[in-house]
Amino acid sequence: MKAKEKTKHVLLVEDNLLNQKFATAVLKMNGYTTDVAENGKVGVEKFEQTEYDVVLMDIQMPIMDGIECTKEIRKMEDARGWDRIKIIAVTAFAMPGDERKFLESGLDSYLAKPYKGPDLIALLEEE
Repeated sequence: MKAKEKTKHVLLVEDNLLNQKFATAVLKMNGYTTDVAENGKVGVEKFEQTEYDVVLMDIQMPIMDGIECTKEIRKMEDARGWDRIKIIAVTAFAMPGDERKFLESGLDSYLAKPYKGPDLIALLEEE
């Protein structure tokens, strides 16, 4: 039986340098390649130029936040007829009701900060 091919190319939209380094290291150790965007505006630009398998989206960022970035990505997918990419919120916002708000804005799931590397990889590898 052929092993399921896992997601390989990740867009990390995250403004915090420490969080960028941690996530990138965890992803690299698990066979993923990562491009980093330091805010939502850069995230939209990178998404438009490169094909990704999944997006990890911080919510609170300068210039363009994660909710607005997600909405822009969804509009781009619709306008161009692209398949819908999995977008995961990776955020310190973990209050009751936040998950519903994220899902309604077009995000597919979320991981609360701080998180452990295995939790991130498990979320990426689930269907």
